Order: sequence, then C-alpha cells, then structure tokens
Amino acid sequence: MERTRLKFKSREEWLNARKDGIGASEVASVVGLNPWETPYQLWRKKRGIDKPQEENFFMRAGHYLEDAVARFYSDESGREIISSSAEDFMFINPQKPFLRVSPDRTFWLSGMAHNDDNKGILECKTTQKSIDSDDLPKHWFCQVQMNLGVAGYTQGSLAWLCSGREFGYKDITFAPDFYGWLVEEVERFWVDNVIGGKEPYANNVQDILTKYNRHTDGKQIEVGDDIFEVYKDLKDVKKQIAALEERKETLEGRIKMAFADAEAITYGGDTLATWKAPKPTMKLDVKFFQESEPGMYEQFCVPTQGARRFLLK
Repeated sequence: MERTRLKFKSREEWLNARKDGIGASEVASVVGLNPWETPYQLWRKKRGIDKPQEENFFMRAGHYLEDAVARFYSDESGREIISSSAEDFMFINPQKPFLRVSPDRTFWLSGMAHNDDNKGILECKTTQKSIDSDDLPKHWFCQVQMNLGVAGYTQGSLAWLCSGREFGYKDITFAPDFYGWLVEEVERFWVDNVIGGKEPYANNVQDILTKYNRHTDGKQIEVGDDIFEVYKDLKDVKKQIAALEERKETLEGRIKMAFADAEAITYGGDTLATWKAPKPTMKLDVKFFQESEPGMYEQFCVPTQGARRFLLK
C-alpha cells in the first residue's frame, strides 16, 4: 500500500498540521466513545471557538513516558521498536486528507523482512487506573484502529503503565468494518460540522454549561412527560437522602458526645474515630477591609460570573 507520511521540522509545525483534520486521539470523541470529551467540545476546538488545551504536567509526563512504555513493550514482546518513530510524524489518507494520524511508535513485525509493509503500530499509555486486557478502554481501541487504517497496517499493540508499578500490553488486529464505520462518522463530522459549521447536539451537562454558562432572564421551557417523570424520581431520591443525612448527623452526634476533649476514641485498643481542630490559618477579613478602605476595596474588586445554580422546586 502507498502511504503518505509527513515529517516535520518542529513540534509546532506538527501541531499546526493536526488542525487540518481529525487525529486518532480525537476519533473516539467524534463517535461519542471518549469519556473525557464530547463531539460538541471537540467541534468547538476545531472551529476555533475554544482554545486548544494547554499542555499540563500530566500531558507532558505522558509524552515523556512514551519512551519508557515503549521499552517495557520491547522487553516483554521481544519486538524491535523503530527508533525513528519517536520523532513527530504523520500519516495522511491521500483520498481523505482530513484523516491524519500520528502513532506513538512503530515496530518491526517478528520474523519478517524489515520493509515498510512489515510494521506494526504501538500506542503507549500511562494511567492511574488498573487496566483489564480483556476490557480495554473504548477510546484507546478506537485510536489504534484509526492509526492502523490510515497508515495501512494490519497489526497494532496497546501498551500501558499503571501508576508506575504495573505494565501490560495487548496485540490488536485491524478490523476493516469497524474502521469503515469510524471513517464514515469522521467524514460526516468533518464535512457537516467542522467545515459546514453545523453545531452538534449537547451530550451532557458540561456541554450545556459550556454553551449556556448563564440563564436568560425570564425564559421558561415547557418540558414533556419524560422530564416530569425524572423530576418526580429526583424528588423521591432527595427525600431518601435527606432522611439518611438526618440519621447520619444523629449517629455522629452520639459518637462526638463520647469525646469530651480527647482527639480520638478507641475500642479494644483500636482507634474508632478522631475529632481534631485544624491549625489556625490566615484569612482576609473582607468586611473589615471594605469598611476601613472602601476605595481600595472597590479598586481590587472584579466582576465574576458564578456557575448556574440548580434548584428543585
């Protein structure tokens, strides 16, 4: 298969090239399988409404630790990582150039000649969660399949390092039907939503807050029976929670009565609970500052928009 592979002079050039399409790490967001990002949130970034997320410590650590995960993978699998794949590069589908992926690493397939057709793709992950190799995160699986499809390879692997203490990996074979579905969804998203400007539906509460961070004064919406039933269920749940909170406070009160001035209570030598005052902290007396220095108080005050507050009637 003929592959379009781009190399870049700098990481900034690579980041700019990513803006002109959908990458493998974004495809799960398009199809609603990314727990951290919805189609609406991705659309806002691609349309330039929201700025791209600035690289934080965890993102930078994940990038740095790719080398460590790749080395663990090579040790465990016996496969040779292709050293040049550590550089920033990109595969682009020549027929659909908005499909552009940048695998973490590539490796030589075992027992085969070293040529461009006999490579596999490796995705390196670091996480604080335990990973079940028989139930991989769906967004990871989507990423590998998109990488394989655009690059034109048939073999891939996911490798992960959990909390720096546990390593695992799993081989993943290219699934053409699944890849075909991903391409259809990505093309629809790119053409209709990103290029065409059609706004995706809001999928969760965060989408609503992103779009409408403030209410419209006086506006009301008449809902249907489905929302009214949810409203009644929530009212019932809140009553149950209130009853449990009342019982919790009663039980806590009975236990606190046994403390007197002690910092802990024990039973059979085992500590049951502690009740200690925190160390004093310095706190600005806002009321006193406002009264004694009204001009300076006004100078340092800035308007802030609070979050929308949900009240059940």
